[in-house]
Amino acid sequence: MTTETNETDRVRMYLRTQGERYTFRELWIRAVKARLQLLDALDGVNDEQAAFKINEDEWSILEVLKHVLTSSGNVAQLVESLANRRSRQSDDIEPPRKPTDLSITEMRDLLLKDSVAWGALTDRLPEPPSLEIEARHT
Repeated sequence: MTTETNETDRVRMYLRTQGERYTFRELWIRAVKARLQLLDALDGVNDEQAAFKINEDEWSILEVLKHVLTSSGNVAQLVESLANRRSRQSDDIEPPRKPTDLSITEMRDLLLKDSVAWGALTDRLPEPPSLEIEARHT
């Protein structure tokens, strides 16, 4: 077994255990706290700072936000599908780095809108959610 496989299995087991131990609403609190911290960290960031990269291999703030937004929507769809016993591919959960032409203000507004959508997700989930169907995350 490779180190990567061991790490994947370890993370999978941790996530599964957390899903069995806590309700989605309890886990949601953690996700929302992280999202609020991200929104707070963006206060005072201007467009020049948001587009800055130390080098081409590094991500700009705007690229990170684009990644978070894309991944967030995909994860929400996956969670809702699996909780309702519907299978779904998970190959789009970790989207590649993509540039954006949006300003930091526009990206922050989209992040806030997405955060509100995450809040509404719990209302669409059965209680308790199904743990029968899983999706592989690589």
